[in-house]
Amino acid sequence: MNESEIEIGRVLLHFEQVVEEYHLTLEELENYLTFPEIEQEKLEKLLRRLRRNRRQLLNGIQVIVNHVNNVTNNKMKEEALGLLNYFYIVGLNDDEKALIKAKEKETNLAEEINRDLEIVSKIRSLILKFVY
Repeated sequence: MNESEIEIGRVLLHFEQVVEEYHLTLEELENYLTFPEIEQEKLEKLLRRLRRNRRQLLNGIQVIVNHVNNVTNNKMKEEALGLLNYFYIVGLNDDEKALIKAKEKETNLAEEINRDLEIVSKIRSLILKFVY
């Protein structure tokens, strides 16, 4: 196993939990945003949790992007690229839609949410060259 495979292996192992937390938090946010009235404090709490998950995703995705070309284990490479593809097509789009809806419902948080949207765009641009 080379260094790149070790790094990606660590990310893939840790990513299982990160991805699960990310999806649960995103789903909770999406459900919360369907309520006619929302509390800013509750929305801020959900956004903070999602932000923390997104930072972990960004870090893991950066490791994958930096090392995937040096991976010789085809199964590991396929798994890493599959994750990138999934986030590009599904995960980040759902995240972006939820953030836009949150910004529409709670304009006081627009500046923070715009920064979140920038991070989503940053993650998307990192992944772009690997999407197939």
